[in-house]
Amino acid sequence: MIARDRELLARLRRVNVGIGEVALALMAAQDAGELPADGLREVGRALRSLGSDMIARADEVGRFPVVEVGTDV
Repeated sequence: MIARDRELLARLRRVNVGIGEVALALMAAQDAGELPADGLREVGRALRSLGSDMIARADEVGRFPVVEVGTDV
């Protein structure tokens, strides 16, 4: 696994660890039942950024066929 992939997985881990706290903070900031637009926007942009980077990496990896060593084809 290359360093870039490790960083991508580390970002995913941080999101996974913190998403519950983010959801609770958004819930606590509700105004008359509505979620705060700025908070939603910030979370959405962060998730979109991570998702875009993951898709871009998948596209890079998917360009090359997977070669398994030591198997008969």
